[in-house]
Amino acid sequence: MVFAALLPAFVPAFDPAFVPAFVPHAAPFAGLLPASARASAVVAKAAKRKAAAGKRKPAKPAAFDLKKAMLVAMRAHQDLWRLDPQRECSRDVYVRADGGSRFFFAGKAVGAAGRCDAASAVLLQKRAILEHARLLHPELEQMHRLSRPLQLWAAPADSEVSVARKVQALESLEGARLSRAMREDADAGATLAGFDPDQPESDGRAGFSVRLPEDGVPVAPLEVRFASSVAEAEAMAAQEQEAMAAQQQEAMRKEEEEARPGAGGGAPKPVAPKVTAAAAESATDSGEDSGGGVVGPASAWWAR
Repeated sequence: MVFAALLPAFVPAFDPAFVPAFVPHAAPFAGLLPASARASAVVAKAAKRKAAAGKRKPAKPAAFDLKKAMLVAMRAHQDLWRLDPQRECSRDVYVRADGGSRFFFAGKAVGAAGRCDAASAVLLQKRAILEHARLLHPELEQMHRLSRPLQLWAAPADSEVSVARKVQALESLEGARLSRAMREDADAGATLAGFDPDQPESDGRAGFSVRLPEDGVPVAPLEVRFASSVAEAEAMAAQEQEAMAAQQQEAMRKEEEEARPGAGGGAPKPVAPKVTAAAAESATDSGEDSGGGVVGPASAWWAR
């Protein structure tokens, strides 16, 4: 009883949080503390919990799911592609390692008409495009592991043949930036862009790529023809064979005209007369001379 009577007199001299901190079993004595001391202890304990919660590490963001992101992008591309018949918001996308000379085709991007331009459509899907390009082209994956930055480049929609023939330049997207409003709309879940990824060949080979100068502008066009199907390739081969046959016939015709006398091909070539051995001996024995010398088989003009 004496301890209970003297305890309120000494408690105000101590920190209210002192008793619960150093006396774990002080709960039975809590009723002996003044009301103000009990309230202060509760507040101090709550503040301590709040401080401890503030020191916790923030939760790690979820890992990027390329498969899920690509499925969403492909569905969006199917819907937005039909709404852009003039292909004003569409671009072919290429990826290049910094300092490299080869540009790798990654796929086709499209933006929502009137809401997202072509360059922004590519930037909104930058991570998915680069991840896909690294899987499609092993050389890009190797450059990424060597800490070589990967760059995004663009060309007009459906211009793969022109790029391969080196008559179409590529445009760098390094200086392009997204507006804050567009970024906020995309984060809110609005469908602003879609992507159609390029696929590897049936035999497992990587997709299309082209070598260009560092600025993406070709120096000279490549004289080559491309076929989009087997039938078209066979037709092109037949045309080339017909053209070669026509050239050969024309060359033979010119040779015949040049060899024909009086056909404008120059003076006719001299033809050696047929002289028998008896005539040669007769001419030698008779000493016939048409130019001051003895004519014989060894000194005839056609034998010189």
